[in-house]
Amino acid sequence: MSFSVNTNAGAFAALQNLGASNKLLDITQSRINTGLKVSSAKDSAAIYSIAQSMRANVSGYNAVNSSLDRAQSELDIAIAGAEAISDLLIEMKEKAVAAKDAGLDAASRTALNDEFQELLSQVDSIANNAVFNGTNLLTGDSLSAITNADGSETISASVSSLTAADLGIDTADISTAGTGTPNTLVPTGYTTPINSGDALSALNNYMDANFNSLYNNGALYDQSTGDFTNSGGADSADQVAFALGNDMGVSPGVLVSSGSFIFIDSGSLYIEGSGASATFTASPTSSGGGASGAVDSIEAAIETVNTTLSTLGATSNRLAIQKQFTGQLSDGLEVGIGNLVDADMAVESANLTAIQTKQQLGLQALSIANQAPQSVLSLFR
Repeated sequence: MSFSVNTNAGAFAALQNLGASNKLLDITQSRINTGLKVSSAKDSAAIYSIAQSMRANVSGYNAVNSSLDRAQSELDIAIAGAEAISDLLIEMKEKAVAAKDAGLDAASRTALNDEFQELLSQVDSIANNAVFNGTNLLTGDSLSAITNADGSETISASVSSLTAADLGIDTADISTAGTGTPNTLVPTGYTTPINSGDALSALNNYMDANFNSLYNNGALYDQSTGDFTNSGGADSADQVAFALGNDMGVSPGVLVSSGSFIFIDSGSLYIEGSGASATFTASPTSSGGGASGAVDSIEAAIETVNTTLSTLGATSNRLAIQKQFTGQLSDGLEVGIGNLVDADMAVESANLTAIQTKQQLGLQALSIANQAPQSVLSLFR
């Protein structure tokens, strides 16, 4: 060991150790203050980058929750409106059925119709005011909610408009009993073809949906004229009866001679006396007015509203399931981030005590090392 007043190796070593202790103390104090063992990229670049990506996903799921909450509120308003309309329609049906009673006097039927019209007006009032955040599902708007962190996936839904016009009851009137008027008949005689108007449109729609491969090939059926062509080449309305009757297992003779006939109602083609099929019915329906026609219209409207309620309810349940799942995902990500970056406070507390002790000992060691040069003075006494 040399005695030097210019170089104090012991002091240098003590100073380095004291500096290391101070640095550890700064790190520990930062962890205690923030609760994080990785609070910046300087602490651990890789872990900080992973944690930031996970935080971005959590932020995305927060937006998903907000979107789901908004959509749920839109659905809640729509369901409340549809349920109210359903109740109104049930009450309107009661009024219409009561008005069908031929024994009612005019004053009673007028009173029933006044109540009926008030209920009818309320249907539109409810449908038009079932609005949340500018969206009204009961007048044709669509619902959409994001379901993933980057907004690329959505839940969407739309239902039939429930205004009186769209339900087909806007012109309903029960001021008369009414028995309904016959459907518009499409002639099936040997001389009058179905060659224009609603009848032709209905027939074309039916052929597209049911017999496209057999007839709609330009050879056996002509969409522009509605003509069917048999092997003899005849073009007339009797060929309509022949072709359709043959496909439904009904002889052409029966269709003509027994009084069965093709008829059209609301743009759909029907054959009275035919077997069941997608667009055919066993008998013509009433399309008339008065209480009788109102009952038919209201029953159809009730079915539409019930279908709407079913769709809205199913979508609401789906949103609730998605919201629960999104919450679980978000919570899982939060826990994952914590596992990566959170400090163990028990460990940090123990570290703080140890480092503070090291710091104090380092100060003592530095003090002792700084006294070593003074021992040289004893050599000169």
